[in-house]
Amino acid sequence: MRSDDPRAKRGEKAKPRIWASGGQRPPFDLRAFGRASLHLTREGMAPLLAWAARAGRKAAISVKSGKGRIPAGKLGRAERFVPSHLRVAAWIKNLGATLAHASATADPDVKRGNALVAEIEPHLWADSDPAPPPALATKDPDAVAPVVLAEPTTPADDPLASIRGDLGGDGAPTKAKKAASRPHAAGAPSAPPAPPGPVAAGAIQVSGYLIGWAVTILALPYGLARALWAFAKGQDLRTIGTED
Repeated sequence: MRSDDPRAKRGEKAKPRIWASGGQRPPFDLRAFGRASLHLTREGMAPLLAWAARAGRKAAISVKSGKGRIPAGKLGRAERFVPSHLRVAAWIKNLGATLAHASATADPDVKRGNALVAEIEPHLWADSDPAPPPALATKDPDAVAPVVLAEPTTPADDPLASIRGDLGGDGAPTKAKKAASRPHAAGAPSAPPAPPGPVAAGAIQVSGYLIGWAVTILALPYGLARALWAFAKGQDLRTIGTED
């Protein structure tokens, strides 16, 4: 067939353009571009928040073990104003739990976010409850039964003794006597704080939710840039975020 044959020209015109060019760029869809940008932003921010949550729990465990604890002798009078290292560890752990909820909010994968919360949220002192006292009953027949002492009784008030005390200047207790009568709490070990109650747990969850969306909105330009780059490479934006 000659090149100037009209039938050859009609065949070339009927040939689809996609066959002639060898490829076709997907159309730009503004709605798909917005969804892809949000998905890529959440996908990029969730791992950073998860890393911060795990780092917070590790730091809380280190503080709980006494790392970085300031000796009480160096604090002096300011000791009563400084929280204990156990309380500080609980605060850091609660911050890590808040960041875990933030990561779960930003993460498009719900199962992965829930797994992170289950990893970070447990109380640091879940297994630190004091052991119950040993049972009195024993299988040893030669064991001696414990001796139960009677409770001490307070003597009746003597009016003459109170008068002698007033005359001798002992009627008004001094500050030294008051301090001596109180238990010495400086050397007593501080008890670990209790786990967060329902109100505190709800506040941690709501705070994490707000932080997760705030970080996502602030980092939205990152997702927009990634979506534009994906479109420039020829990727269909409608497929981003729909993969199983």
